[in-house]
Amino acid sequence: MPLYDLLTGPALYTWSFFIALAIFLVGIIYRIIGFFRLTIGSDRSGVTTAGRIKAFLFSLFGILVSPARIFHLFKTIILDVVLQLPLMRQNFLKWFMHICIYWGFAWLFFFHALESYVSEVIFSDYLSTLNPFMALRNVAGVMVMVGVGIAIYRRKTHFRLKQISKRPDCLAIVLLALIMTSGFGLEGAKIISSGVFYDMVEEYGAMDYDEELPALKAVWQEEFNVQFPGETIPVTPEIMEEGWIINEDNCAACHANPRWAFVSYPVSIAMKPVAGFFNRHRLDSLMLTIHFLSCFFALAYLPFSKFLHILTTPVSLIISGFSGQQIKRDENKATRRVFDLSACTQCGTCTSHCAVGPLYEIFDNQWVFPSERVTRIRESAWGRPMDPELRDAFSIGSFICTMCNKCSQICPAGLDLQDIWKATRGQLEEESLPDPVIRIRELRKKHKSEKAGLEAPVKIKTGKNPVVASLKESLQGATFSQCYTCLTCTSICPVVGVTDETQEFGSAPHQVIHALILGQTDLAKDAPIVWDCLTCYKCQENCPQGVKITDIFYQLRNMAYHQEFGI
Repeated sequence: MPLYDLLTGPALYTWSFFIALAIFLVGIIYRIIGFFRLTIGSDRSGVTTAGRIKAFLFSLFGILVSPARIFHLFKTIILDVVLQLPLMRQNFLKWFMHICIYWGFAWLFFFHALESYVSEVIFSDYLSTLNPFMALRNVAGVMVMVGVGIAIYRRKTHFRLKQISKRPDCLAIVLLALIMTSGFGLEGAKIISSGVFYDMVEEYGAMDYDEELPALKAVWQEEFNVQFPGETIPVTPEIMEEGWIINEDNCAACHANPRWAFVSYPVSIAMKPVAGFFNRHRLDSLMLTIHFLSCFFALAYLPFSKFLHILTTPVSLIISGFSGQQIKRDENKATRRVFDLSACTQCGTCTSHCAVGPLYEIFDNQWVFPSERVTRIRESAWGRPMDPELRDAFSIGSFICTMCNKCSQICPAGLDLQDIWKATRGQLEEESLPDPVIRIRELRKKHKSEKAGLEAPVKIKTGKNPVVASLKESLQGATFSQCYTCLTCTSICPVVGVTDETQEFGSAPHQVIHALILGQTDLAKDAPIVWDCLTCYKCQENCPQGVKITDIFYQLRNMAYHQEFGI
């Protein structure tokens, strides 16, 4: 068998489809097992995989036996999954992009790719070359392409999305664009192909080829844009009239005018200059191979890529619609954490609205961004470890998060990110990677104990102190000099209220301010209250002199951090 026939024959489609389907099924089974087997964070509950599966089935049964819950299920599916109303209320352009890709691709998948099982069953007169099916197929393709165009535009113009866009995002967009462009190209190549015309006439035509075929060819050349390279087709009003009659008798029941394919038909016109080359080499078959193989590759790639959210995000939206962040059973919480990581679409919404996102410009730490932490946690859960240096940077990025829960509230996929952050932090603390503030506090204590008995008596330093000078250059830090020792900050401090210990230096806010006034910056940075501060801002809000005490503590922490880690 010639190599060309092997590359374009039906055997290639059959085998490539079954290989892609097998990879897809193995990948999906692997993912489903992982949802119930893997753990995010430290698991102290002793929940087993069997227990998680049992809890999931029990919860599912509770929904199916309740008419009220079934009604709520359908309501969630229609409003949150199909119409995606929460996303529309959040950002109209992003909603329009998702709707175009989601609805367009769903139409093409069910009514075109699965036409033998869906379209032909629902529509008794269905043929892909008839209207309205031909026009609707182009509409669906245009919807997907518009969605892809908006996705590219947002990735190129949105400040945060440009920072977090990675190779998998680009690959997903490129693969989706390849499927759509090859589909339009295939349809355009079929329109101009004389080979396709002759195949159709030979299989379905019932005419006198010598007398009637020239007239039919004239109609299909002039009206349907079929190209017959090397052939001179006579075209007269009489021949065209005869051709239309033959077309009505033999072709009209199966083929509408391709002008209804309002995208593919202009594509076929653009192909006219190379029609001879296309027809001689039957490149319509090659276009078919490219289109099929790109679809099969996407099918096989789906369980191992961000495409998985096509299946998992609707389920996550349903779970969120039912329970929000109120899941009580530890078994279901553990399962949801792993599942939510696979439902993330990497849309960047959480990162765009993250309160600490601007710190990326200071630390150059990508783990400050919620979307990047989700990706890293997912990779770790599925078996991709981090080296110590990378894990330390990830820990810093994780603990910078203020746990404000805004990311969970605005996530268009309904992810409970707050629960994932808590679980991850717990695991980091068990691995001796606690909050950087705690780590620096312990280091300062260690340094202080090492220098115990070696310090010289505290003396008031003369001359210019660089730390004090740095504080004075800050609008917040400069306010320390306004303190007049009223002790309001110490009286109202909840940390002092709990410890009830102000005899040792550094256990009360006013002592730190006094140390700064005296130029004792090392004492100030090592003061326990600086590191035990809850950042409740009560001292700052109640200071009669307007001293920005909490902000000064922040600056002292940053100075100590820079001193310890050089960052």
